[in-house]
Amino acid sequence: MKKELLFVIIAAICVFAIAVFMIGGVLQDVDYHDLSKLPLLEQKAAYDRMQSRRAAGEIIQLIGAVLCLTGFATVTVVTLTISHNNAKEAEKKYVKE
Repeated sequence: MKKELLFVIIAAICVFAIAVFMIGGVLQDVDYHDLSKLPLLEQKAAYDRMQSRRAAGEIIQLIGAVLCLTGFATVTVVTLTISHNNAKEAEKKYVKE
């Protein structure tokens, strides 16, 4: 039961990582056309805010991507381990009979 619970927890982390990746993408979605609507003196400050938002979004996406990669690799390892152990238990049952 412990391994199955571990699998569920890791799968939940993978779903969370995908959500983090998407949030980072939304955060860095910068529309530069909005800058042209601002007065010229405010455009520089708005541009700097957009650049920092874009940088923060990229960092969040990177964290989400790394979590996804490690999470799905861990899910694969846990799944293979569980299936290997189940195959050994099934083999023991058939050998005894």
